[in-house]
Amino acid sequence: MLVAILVSLVLNTAKPLTNTDTYFHLRFGHEFLHGWSLRHPGSVSTFATNDWVPTQWLSEIAMAKTEDWLGLAGVAWLSGLLEVLLFLAVYAAVRGRAEPLVAMPVTGVALYAMQNGLSMRPQVASYLFTAVVVAAWLRTLEDRRMRWWLVPLVWLWAMVHGMWPVALMIGAVATVGSALDRAPRGVVLRSAATTAACAIAAAVTPVGPSLYGAVLQVGSRTAYFAEWQPPDWVSWQSGGFAVLLAATLVGLWVRGHNPWTETLLIVVAGVFAAYSERTVAVAAAMLAPLAGAPLQALAGRCTAVSRLERRVVVGAAALALVALAVAVPRTSADPLAQPAWADPALGSLPTGTKVLNDWALGGYLMWRYPRLDLVMHGYGDTFTTPELDRNNGFLLLSPGWEQDLRATGARVAVLRPWSRLAYALVADEGWTIVHTSDSLQLLRAPRGWRSPAPPVAGSAG
Repeated sequence: MLVAILVSLVLNTAKPLTNTDTYFHLRFGHEFLHGWSLRHPGSVSTFATNDWVPTQWLSEIAMAKTEDWLGLAGVAWLSGLLEVLLFLAVYAAVRGRAEPLVAMPVTGVALYAMQNGLSMRPQVASYLFTAVVVAAWLRTLEDRRMRWWLVPLVWLWAMVHGMWPVALMIGAVATVGSALDRAPRGVVLRSAATTAACAIAAAVTPVGPSLYGAVLQVGSRTAYFAEWQPPDWVSWQSGGFAVLLAATLVGLWVRGHNPWTETLLIVVAGVFAAYSERTVAVAAAMLAPLAGAPLQALAGRCTAVSRLERRVVVGAAALALVALAVAVPRTSADPLAQPAWADPALGSLPTGTKVLNDWALGGYLMWRYPRLDLVMHGYGDTFTTPELDRNNGFLLLSPGWEQDLRATGARVAVLRPWSRLAYALVADEGWTIVHTSDSLQLLRAPRGWRSPAPPVAGSAG
């Protein structure tokens, strides 16, 4: 099963970078490398004017530097590295409480439940850190010793990805659990102190305490992004989590006596799984270490990890990364496929040209054509709520969308040919199709198009 898991991870990353969010992370990383302030970053679009806080800048810089050194093939290899490290972290977390015959299937099912989130995005690091943090608190449950290294880990996490508050939730729940488990008072107090220290660490990154404000803003924006909507419980991803949860509950029932710490953390994992599509992967990363001991109880005692086992697992992971390094120059060096007319047509537009674009394509377009001023892209933190409403209105053709479009000044559009917006521009507003293909369409406004704003950012009209 070890080979099957690693082969699946290699196949998942030895391919073109098709997730368009990857590209806006690359673009933002380059902006940070070339002058953006961490406390007062800029914007890649005049249509995104929110005073935002960067929550994953370190990952974006690492991605951009990798692209500078090794191209997109290197970025794909970096994606594979993250996924292999995730595998090692989850397996180690489960193996600490279960035999290989239990730990490997649990790891495989957990990774399967994370599949929708496994792409070249910083969130993969959050899954890895989640498994590590849960495993650390479970070790504390067993030996009553604090893992103070969690403090610098959370400090690092707060620069890598915005899901770092998960560590504080896990620590708080583990502290409550230890009190309910009647741990010595000193252990409970040290657990609380460790969690508090983690919270302070997140506030002393180069971004500063404003990182907490960014967390509070997330809830107000979830309605605009599909990945923050409730999960589809008939999806394969949710099914994988459900299988793992069901097996864990059976193990808990058979074992009989279950610590409050474990039980509460399993409940939190279930809440994450039910909250949104995006947090199903976080839930799986939490549940995997928690599943180990209850499932091992069905099979007997757990033995210690041998040196041979360590060498086999780490060696297989290293071989997988070598194989990936050989493959990616052939499979992942090119950007997203696009029609032949796209580069000449879009690349020749004047710097600052305002472009009404497909929302999902915005990340890729901002990376490929950095001189353009795009109306929409997927980095929601940079938009105000009214701006997100405007963007959503374009996609849904909400009442007043025509006036909002004229207010942008955009006279060029790059859209999916099957989109409602593309059809409405041509059929109702008289826009002309300049180029088209099965996947992309370039449109221009009619000559008589009236707009109070100029078509090029920074120009007079």
